[in-house]
Amino acid sequence: MKRFIFAFSLCLTLLGSMQSTFAADAVITSGKLTADFSSWGKPSVEGDWKIVRSEGKQFIELADNFKAKKGPDVKIFLSPEPTSTLTGKNAAKGSVFIKLINDFEGNARIEIPANVDISQYKSLVFHCEEYTKLWGSSAL
Repeated sequence: MKRFIFAFSLCLTLLGSMQSTFAADAVITSGKLTADFSSWGKPSVEGDWKIVRSEGKQFIELADNFKAKKGPDVKIFLSPEPTSTLTGKNAAKGSVFIKLINDFEGNARIEIPANVDISQYKSLVFHCEEYTKLWGSSAL
């Protein structure tokens, strides 16, 4: 009986550690944002980011060093275009809209819609649609 209790306890302990392992965030990709323009010597966007999978969902995580120039309509997109071909005029073309930016600095966790297949996109894009201005981007 003591062996059974010991074996059962060991199994529960192992299952508990496996569950916490699976609950951890898995980094899919990461990078650093490159500004497309600067204003008064300040870049339009900068900082580190990563895309993580957590509890069956995908998120864009902006790091503490994230900063963006304030604008009226700055949005995050995932684009099928490589960063080298992006402009203010084509940044949203064929892209999937992720979120309108309300906070222009500091860390953030932004959920990516469930139907989005990250492998179909090449760039993370910050774009002001109202003024057709590319804030910046990063390759995925």
